[in-house]
Parts: sequence; structure tokens; C-alpha cells
Amino acid sequence: MSKSPSLRRIQADIRELAFDPSDQYCAAPLENDMFEWHFTIRGAEDTDFDGGIYHGRILLPAEYPYKPPHIVFLTKSGRFDINTKVCLSFSAYHPELWQPAWGIRLILEALISFLPTMGDGAIGALDWSPKERKRLAHESQKYCCKHCGPIVKLLPILDPEEKKKMIASNKNKKKSGSTFAKEIAELQRLQQITEQGRNNKNNDKKDSDEDTTIITSNPTIPATPTTSSSNTTTANKKEEEQNKDEDKDDVVLEEKKKQVSSSSSSPAATVAEEHENNSTAATAAVGGGGVTIGLELDINNNNGGVNVNNNNNTTNISWMYDPLLNITIILMCFIIVLFAKKGLELSHELQELRKLPIVETVSNAAATAATAAASSASSSIGGGGGASSSEEL
Repeated sequence: MSKSPSLRRIQADIRELAFDPSDQYCAAPLENDMFEWHFTIRGAEDTDFDGGIYHGRILLPAEYPYKPPHIVFLTKSGRFDINTKVCLSFSAYHPELWQPAWGIRLILEALISFLPTMGDGAIGALDWSPKERKRLAHESQKYCCKHCGPIVKLLPILDPEEKKKMIASNKNKKKSGSTFAKEIAELQRLQQITEQGRNNKNNDKKDSDEDTTIITSNPTIPATPTTSSSNTTTANKKEEEQNKDEDKDDVVLEEKKKQVSSSSSSPAATVAEEHENNSTAATAAVGGGGVTIGLELDINNNNGGVNVNNNNNTTNISWMYDPLLNITIILMCFIIVLFAKKGLELSHELQELRKLPIVETVSNAAATAATAAASSASSSIGGGGGASSSEEL
């Protein structure tokens, strides 16, 4: 049975780290969960993290290596918060930057190179003082993981001579360029760009919030020419337009009232016009909020007055003027009449059939047939007797 791509890639990462180990980092999955790795990295030389040993977790998704993992630090460093999924350009917070060719080794080397960089307000990032970071680097060696044990034993202890050789080799690697130097430099650049964009958005949001609070608290003070002032001017324009619309609606209502009063006072007004005037409705805008309230104009023909009421019963009259509804009602009435007519015809036919003596005619016909047969038989017998007597004579 073939294994999933994620498990095959995880086994490839395990073999890579086993065949080519490093004295700067190590990582391995848990025994009961192949998708949770525990890593240990050494702080970079000539930085605030020199001498520190930092432990954490790499949480691989089920779609690995096509989706990036979450990264969580377990030891305090002053650069990353503990027990928090940190936001990095190669973590799950930026899946658009992830490449499936990247693996565990690149993540570990990138973490070492990201320690001396600025946090820039990213999720899980810290910008503590160098003194505090050096103190935490010294204390980090005492950390003991419940799964891995003391983290000091996970990395080889470096002798002074080996440390000098390691520093020299690292400098040569920096000059010549390591395997993932280009990728890590690009990741750092992308991290700075994304965090700067996020900070700019947050600053713009804060400025807009401050401007809105100033405007709401001091409505009489004219706004300064900023982005919020343009928003307020547009809002004022909208309010003016809404007020104009309300004025137009008022004018229309006044005209309709005049028309209604003139039509009710004139003796030549027809019944249809009176009915239309009695059922006319108008809408008026309320508060500039786009809410309309239906009003019904009830005309009192006796005094020519107009009473404005809520349009709660307009639907009771409006259905009478719906042509489609009227057509359907007429068709239904026509069908009912046809059914009634057909039922009457059937009932008349049944009554006529009941009046016919069908049973009596059948019995009479049978009786007549029997009497005819009996008479014919008796006549034949009587004829035969007469013939024999004549022969005897």
C-alpha cells in the first residue's frame, strides 16, 4: 500500500537530518505523531543570543509539503513569545510565500538567522533589550522538555577549539554563500515588507479612529484637511441630498392634497376618481437613513379634509386591482359553474332512469313469453286429439 506524499516527505526530512547532522540545530518528530516535530537551535555567534539554546515545536499540516507549518517556541528568548504560533514568512501565516521544495532544514536555519532581526510588531514577536536577551540566553540552557529531556544534551558540546573552527567555517559560508543563503535572505526581505505593510495599515486605522473620535466629540469644530475630512464632506453631501429628497416628497404630497381637495369639491368628479383619491398613498423619507414609511390619504368627501394615517391596510384594497388575480378568480368561477351545470345534468339523467320501470318490463316480458309458450303447447295438444277422434269415426 502506497504511503501519502506527506509521510514520504517527512521520512525524507528525517533521513536528510540523520545523514548530514549539524552542531547548530537538530529536530525529530514525536514517536506517536509524525506531524509534530521538536527542534533545538543554537543562538548565532556575535549576537545577543550567543550561547543560548532554544527549543520549540514545528506543527506540520496534513497537506505538507504543499502548505507551511506552524512554529511555536517553548524557551524564552526575548525575540519570540512562548507557546504562541509566531508569524514568519515561512510559517502558516503566509501560505502564499511557501514553496513545496522547502523542508525542515531550511526552517531551522531560517529560525537561527531570524533571531537577531527586528520583530516589527508581528504576531508572537518581541523586541526586548539586549541585556534581557543575553540573560535569557544563559537561562535557556536549563530548559527541560517533557518529550525530549534536557535540551543541552540534544546538541553536541563545543570545545573552544571546535568553536573557533565553527566560527571560521560559518564566516567562510557567509562569504561563499550557504545552501539556503539566498532563500533565507529573500524570506527576511519578504518578512520586512509584509510587516511594514501591516504596520502602515494599523497606523492608518488608528489615525482614522482618532479623527472620527475627534469629530464625534467636537461636532462644531471644522475638520482639518485629512482623509477623515473627506469622509465627513461626503457624509454631509449625502445628508443634503437626503434633505432635498425629503423636500421634494413634501412638495409632491402638497400637490396631491391640492388635487384631492379640488377633485372632491368639483361635482363632475367620477366614482373612479373618488376611489383613487381615497386609496392614494405616499412615501416619506425619515431621518436620512433610507427608511420609508407608507402613508395613506383618506379623503372625507363631506368636509373635503384629508387625514394622513399609517398604510397598514393598503394591501386589503390593492389586491382588487391586480389583473392576474382577477383573471384567475373569473376562471375559477367559470370552472365552478361548469361543474355545477354538469352535476345538474347528471342528476336529471339519474332521476329519469329511476322513473323507467326496467324491472317490471323484464318480468312482464318473461311472463308473456311463458304464457305464449304454454298456449302454443296446449293448442298443439288439442289439435292432435281432434285428429284422432275423426279417424275413429
